[in-house]
Amino acid sequence: MPSWDNLPQGTMRAVTLTSPRSSPPAACFTYRTDYPKPSLPNSAFCLVRIHAIGLNRAELRARNAEPVSPVEFGIFRNEFHNECPPIIGEEFVGEVVEAGSDTGFEVGDRVAAWAFGGGKAYDGSYAEYTICHHRRLWKLGEAAKSIGWDALGAMPMGLWTAYGAIYLAADTKPGDVVLIHGATSSVGLWGVLVAKDKGCFVIASTRQESKVSKLKDAGADWVVLESQLQNPEVIKQIASKGVNTVLELVGLEALESIPMPVTKRGGTVVKCGILGKVWKMPVGAGLVTAMRKLTTLTTLDEDYDEAGRVLVDAVEKVKNGKYRKDIFLDSAYDLKDVGEAHQRMEDCAACGKVVLLVP
Repeated sequence: MPSWDNLPQGTMRAVTLTSPRSSPPAACFTYRTDYPKPSLPNSAFCLVRIHAIGLNRAELRARNAEPVSPVEFGIFRNEFHNECPPIIGEEFVGEVVEAGSDTGFEVGDRVAAWAFGGGKAYDGSYAEYTICHHRRLWKLGEAAKSIGWDALGAMPMGLWTAYGAIYLAADTKPGDVVLIHGATSSVGLWGVLVAKDKGCFVIASTRQESKVSKLKDAGADWVVLESQLQNPEVIKQIASKGVNTVLELVGLEALESIPMPVTKRGGTVVKCGILGKVWKMPVGAGLVTAMRKLTTLTTLDEDYDEAGRVLVDAVEKVKNGKYRKDIFLDSAYDLKDVGEAHQRMEDCAACGKVVLLVP
């Protein structure tokens, strides 16, 4: 656990990971009402009352207590350890209840956090309260007061991942052709929304025919089934000049077979999702060949201020109806029903974000 002090002050509700790798998912967790409530370790942190938690595929790996990389600790890289904390969870939305003097936040601010160190460096977001460093915390803006916590909880990490991948990593321009591989995930649906918002032509893929209509409702110009993508000519018939940006969300196992043949010369493939369960793969001749086909491979270097602007803008667009909740929010569960929420995510039954609520 962290090297800095975080002495408890009272108790709170929380879900703890007590039996990793158990089946079903609910057997992995214990719901508690007496878990120690954290306190501020120093003036750079805020204490936040969590109202909603967006679930992420990485938490399926965390549920199995699988090892993580020091890179995943972000600004807490010097706190790297292999042990999984009792509470997992990588993002949340809520209200500041105590603000350190160096944070720039005030009590009552509605905020969002992602990749915030919780669930890795220290206890995560599957709880009623958490601490958060101010460089991992963003204000949601005035419009957030008019939006339910379920919708707000479905926004932060998926929205920023999609936006950052398409516009910062890939430098996509209005009118470009964007292929989103794995588009019914939270990141995928946000990818459709933000790409269409800036005038891109969007091709979205899904394995399940039942989800085609959801992607069309989100604004996708063309929806293809996964089986069709095995033939690159299908995409060439839709976009004769090739694809400018491929947002690859399915997994490492799909990197060589799908994106490479359809990307135009000078185009970009951004790999930032693991919808499958292949977390690593050997770098063999096949992958080397695939990488040679790729003209540009970009990694996303987060910009704190840009992330804040994107988040506030998106909240405004949810308020005015441009981004509809029924598109990006799949379902919401009570915190104590975390096992059911994980099961839905594990089964790939969701179309959009699965959220936990902490009423």
